[in-house]
Amino acid sequence: MAFRLRTAVTDGLRLTFSRNGAVFVGCNAVAQFVSLMLLAVAVSQQLPVSSGIGAAPLADVPATQPLPTAATGVTVGLTTVFSAIVTTPITIITIRTFVDGATDRILERHLYGQLGRATARGLVASLVFGVVIFIGFLCAFLLPVALGIGVMIGVGQIGFLPDWIGVAGMVLIGAIGFIGVVAAALLLYIHLMFVLHEISVRNRSVITSLRGSWGLVRGHRLRLGVLSVGVIGVQSAINSIATPNQLSDPTTAEALRTSVSQLVFLPVGVVLTAFVTTLSAAIVARAYAELTTVDVVGGHPRDIDTGDDQLDRQAGVDTDGTDVDTEPAP
Repeated sequence: MAFRLRTAVTDGLRLTFSRNGAVFVGCNAVAQFVSLMLLAVAVSQQLPVSSGIGAAPLADVPATQPLPTAATGVTVGLTTVFSAIVTTPITIITIRTFVDGATDRILERHLYGQLGRATARGLVASLVFGVVIFIGFLCAFLLPVALGIGVMIGVGQIGFLPDWIGVAGMVLIGAIGFIGVVAAALLLYIHLMFVLHEISVRNRSVITSLRGSWGLVRGHRLRLGVLSVGVIGVQSAINSIATPNQLSDPTTAEALRTSVSQLVFLPVGVVLTAFVTTLSAAIVARAYAELTTVDVVGGHPRDIDTGDDQLDRQAGVDTDGTDVDTEPAP
């Protein structure tokens, strides 16, 4: 299938500003707001300090103390797991709806088509994906440093070479290694970007979805790379501006929970972040629909509009007889 980046972006914008898009923006905003509040409450909890039975509180002894670091880590971890369990079904339904191209209503097969199994597989795939990406970006920092230090030590063993050559070699090789590892990590991300789509739309297993996503990007790596960089860049910029990124710090979490201005601004930032999240999901879903002719959405056989006939969709007429409308014509 031919992949047209412009079509994927325009279709994604159209879906995001549709009725279904507004529903998913609301769902993502509520889920993210609840997750942030749970995280803020979890890390800012205080334990009471006992001064003895019947004894009055001491002036220099605080009545409460922060949770131990290990307990804070556990609560943050449990909150993250809860958020993943809540958001994964929303993401799966979003993918199914946007791949289908539905704009006015969420079809029953998107809501109930083996959603539990798809959610479980999606959680496993997300864990695997997160670990792989984390290792990739960790190597992007460790390998260049190790290569640079190795060059510097090697130059130092050669007595007639000046020290600045070792320093210059360390910086140069470190920079080249960093760029290379980042490029490799991005390439890996591109090959795995459709794993959840394979699970959500075709109800495939995790291993089969990994293979399917890897095969889909062949011949389209450059365009998908541009799409991935754009999506990641926009999401990262909006997230850093619109939502607090230091809620794991008890002081920041407590300030957020007790500050009226922060609590007023937070919903606005959450809605903005949810909008960008939904837009990104819509664009990537349309890219997936562009790349493959899907005959199963949520476990139900069907034909899908692959995005090849945008004018037909707008006019409500299928001129070539290859598209099947997801919603009845008015």
